[in-house]
Amino acid sequence: MDLGTILTGMVCVVICASPFVLIGIGRKKKEKQFLTVLKNIAKKHESEITQYEICGSYAIGVDETKKTLIFVEKTEDAYKEQFVDLNSVIDCKTANVYRSIKGNKIIQRLALQLSFADRLKHEVVLEFYNADVNYQLNGEFETIERWNKTINNVLN
Repeated sequence: MDLGTILTGMVCVVICASPFVLIGIGRKKKEKQFLTVLKNIAKKHESEITQYEICGSYAIGVDETKKTLIFVEKTEDAYKEQFVDLNSVIDCKTANVYRSIKGNKIIQRLALQLSFADRLKHEVVLEFYNADVNYQLNGEFETIERWNKTINNVLN
């Protein structure tokens, strides 16, 4: 092989691989920002994140010792945060909304619903997926089931 062919091959490999590398770097940066936001909110409430998950446009974390939960959703220009003291929560369940189109069951919303012992407190809804915002599911169904189980384990 001559030097020109080797250089051409190397340039093609770099051009083809660079989008994947850049996407990976962007994803890591986004995850780091989410984790920083989660930790800052926890610190503000004198908690520490012991378990967390970052998926798409949201992040969720829990302090299993102090029984606190933090849910952060990224909108176009800001982070929307929800802090919940699980000591006052009596129930956590999935609150999924479906619609039917031509006999097919389509997921419209996936959310966790937290109910409080004090009936005067409104239920907290943590929305993991909304078809009006995201057009395709990206592991949210599995995530919501896993976090429903995790939160219920913390409650018991």
